[in-house]
Amino acid sequence: MTSKRPKPKRSAGAPPGASQAQVAQHLDISQPRVAQFVGEGVFKPLANRKLDIDTCRIAYVRWLRDETRKSTQSAAAARVQDARAKAIELRTSREEGRLWEAEEVSAIIADILGTFRHELGGVAAAATRDVSIRSAINRHFDDAMDRCRARFERAERALAAGADPFEEEQ
Repeated sequence: MTSKRPKPKRSAGAPPGASQAQVAQHLDISQPRVAQFVGEGVFKPLANRKLDIDTCRIAYVRWLRDETRKSTQSAAAARVQDARAKAIELRTSREEGRLWEAEEVSAIIADILGTFRHELGGVAAAATRDVSIRSAINRHFDDAMDRCRARFERAERALAAGADPFEEEQ
C-alpha cells in the first residue's frame, strides 16, 4: 500500500530530518501531539533537533499497539468509573435518608444513653429508703450501664472497620 503523502524532500545541503509539523502531517496527528511524543520520549529527535520520519512512524505504530499502555489506561478508566458510581450511590443513599454520618449517630446514641442513665438514676431512691438496698440497686444499675456502653463501643468499632456490629465476639 502506498501513501499519498510525499516524503519531505531535502534540498542539497539541507540538514536531514523533518519538522514536527511534517511528522504531524505524515502521521495525521496534530503538531502539539508530536511535541508531546517528543517530550515523553516516544519520538527521539536527531542531533539537529529534527525528526526522522520513518523512525517516528515506527515508534508511533508501536505506541498504538502497546498493550501495557492500553491496559493501564483501561484500568485507570475503570477505577474512575467505579469511583463515580460509588459517589452517585452515596449521594443517592444520603438523599433517600439511608445514610447517616457516623459522628452524628454516635452523638445521638451517647445523648440517649446519658438521658437513660439520668432517668433511671433516681429509681433506686424512689423504690426504697433503705440505704443498703439503694446502694445494691445503684451498683447493679451502674454495671448494666457499663455493659451497655461497652457494647455500644464494640459496635461502633465494628462499623468503622466494616464488620457486622451484631456479630458476637468469640
